Amino acid sequence: METTKKVFLGQTASTVLISLIITATALIVGYMIWNSYGTLPMGSVEEGFGGIAVGSGSPDCLRTSAEAGQIVDFFQQKESTTGEGGDDLRELTLLLGKLACLKKDLMSPAGLVEATRYQPYSTAHDMEPVAETTARCFAKTIPPRDLDLAFDKWSSRGKKLLSRLCTSYNATPDQYKTLMEKFEFVTKDVGSVARQMCLQGEPILAGKKVDREIQGHTSEDLEELGPYKGLY
Repeated sequence: METTKKVFLGQTASTVLISLIITATALIVGYMIWNSYGTLPMGSVEEGFGGIAVGSGSPDCLRTSAEAGQIVDFFQQKESTTGEGGDDLRELTLLLGKLACLKKDLMSPAGLVEATRYQPYSTAHDMEPVAETTARCFAKTIPPRDLDLAFDKWSSRGKKLLSRLCTSYNATPDQYKTLMEKFEFVTKDVGSVARQMCLQGEPILAGKKVDREIQGHTSEDLEELGPYKGLY
């Protein structure tokens, strides 16, 4: 019978083999880690070419509109003569920044609710969170009436704040006229962009076409019924 020969590695050869296995494993793990840096995790968002939304000034997006920035700068360089001036200026600044963020999101090629999602909701001048308005614009599901109501409230509240601020900060009639014209330009500019982006195109939700406004529905078995003339 043939005998089977067993080969035993010496201590030096065993050490070399173990080192090679460890080295190969380390190289494989290192390559996998290095390769993972070239990919973005799910949920990461890039802001595209529109610039950053947060951290570029206070409030967010304000400096993306020259007119909005000029309005705020006019009052920040003065001192209020009334106790309400500071609070009014903070709200107007927030409102102007919010409008600028809305325009920024609507014009962004990414088509994401990015700048507006950081904006706080204010019952004084918002019909709904501005991020919700942006989302409905992208989905083309916001009715024209809802969009008009949102801009009407922003416009009326802003003009009221601006009028009170001009009184608190002793603005001249000419300065008041100039500031009001700048504010109207901001609202009309953003409103024009919003109507173009929000009201054109077919509403789509979950990949399906839907109505822009909720419509009433009457079942077929009720269509032929006459008015009820009995007693309640």
